[in-house]
Amino acid sequence: MGSNSPPEGTWFSQGTNPDTNFDTFDTWTEKDEIYSDVHKRTFASDKYLRGSVLGQGGWSIVYKTRRVEDGKILAGKASTSVNQLYKETKMLRTLSHFIELYKELDKEDATLLITELCTEGTLHMRINHAPGGMGKEEILLATSQISDALAYLHGRGYFHSDIKPRNILVRRLDPISVALADCADCKVHDSYRGRPGGTPNYWSPEMTANNRHEGKSDDIWALGISLLGMTGQWPQCEKTKAGFARYPRQCANHAQQLQKLNPRNKIVKLLMRLLAWRARERITAEKCYEATVSLLEEMKGGEESVGTEGLRIKSPEEFRPISFW
Repeated sequence: MGSNSPPEGTWFSQGTNPDTNFDTFDTWTEKDEIYSDVHKRTFASDKYLRGSVLGQGGWSIVYKTRRVEDGKILAGKASTSVNQLYKETKMLRTLSHFIELYKELDKEDATLLITELCTEGTLHMRINHAPGGMGKEEILLATSQISDALAYLHGRGYFHSDIKPRNILVRRLDPISVALADCADCKVHDSYRGRPGGTPNYWSPEMTANNRHEGKSDDIWALGISLLGMTGQWPQCEKTKAGFARYPRQCANHAQQLQKLNPRNKIVKLLMRLLAWRARERITAEKCYEATVSLLEEMKGGEESVGTEGLRIKSPEEFRPISFW
């Protein structure tokens, strides 16, 4: 991991939830041309064309965007809050070298945050649709890249505040390459005092108990919940206020049961370190990165693990995987 420069290609602003049809994701279609003609009424640019919508969040819309100069397909984020877009641009520019904020003079609503396009969807989609589930190497690669990015972010005094598979974009498969999205919500560690953001079933025990962010350890907990998903071990969450309040304990208990059933499984051991109940006992992002790299080294020259069954993780008898919810 390079501490002086950001992990290459690990920071994007493609959208909060770009779970869409990716069959024509990286090509400019007739449908995009029609949308572009409509958008020209409010976004008359000789540099970029806005096509179909790729994703939409609370304050922004992400469009398939075509650069006129060379036809390259990119992601362009427009926002109802230009100040929020400026904030995200400032954050991303500290993390990446290929960010552009395009603005038309005297037209604040014609502002686009331009980034590279991730054409393989989200990690959430990969978890749900990988044939047979995600395999061991793929899980470790994704986890190493996420933890590497978090180590860089944490090392500069920030925490992400909304780590989850829907906010992790897949640039390519075989081998998998992932990128963190939604960096506009990054917060300064030890100084943020506002109400907690993020997604309730990824909240740490401290967030649930105190209704506020703890900081970097919140990201680590959320990475642990994401790793549960990658291994096919998400406990079912009741989508009510009481259900969300119980969920951290559900996940911690499930990880402890997995450890009892799989005492030698190193991915389960990593899960336990990510989902330690007390924030101060959780592994750091840097140590998580080192652990995953070490496990990847151990795999070299060994038998290839295929799908979730290849993880050889025994589940508690009462556990119901997501396909049975």
